[in-house]
Amino acid sequence: MATSTGDAGGCAMVYRVEYKGEDIELATLDAALDTARTAIANDLDLFDGWAVDHDDDVNDWFVQAVRNGRRVGSTAVIIGPERKHAAPTVVEEWERRVSFIGADPAEAFAMAAQWLERHPEVEALGDVGWHHTAAGHQLRIYYRG
Repeated sequence: MATSTGDAGGCAMVYRVEYKGEDIELATLDAALDTARTAIANDLDLFDGWAVDHDDDVNDWFVQAVRNGRRVGSTAVIIGPERKHAAPTVVEEWERRVSFIGADPAEAFAMAAQWLERHPEVEALGDVGWHHTAAGHQLRIYYRG
């Protein structure tokens, strides 16, 4: 599926993720939320889930990990959407994601291998994501096909 991120005036919409002094621009809110969660997950060993708050006044999102019902760790801030002046561009969003949660890394990888064997239509792997959650070890595979 190809989608246009530009408009007739040459402005693209971008979301900015700010976390621990780093600033990343992304084209969609979903991508910004995934990036914020991944950055936080890379910093924390154990957590149960996420708290995501939206401030309507400034149109920003605040993402933080939750452990035992309490917010823990640093907060990622998603700012946007902002208009960024640029030539109109086309972003081809061809990747899909599948996640596997196992009791240990070997189980997660075994589940992924079995899934890939059952899906010969998968043409290419785009990326692999990994983190430990309260539910177990999560392996994410981004693929095309």
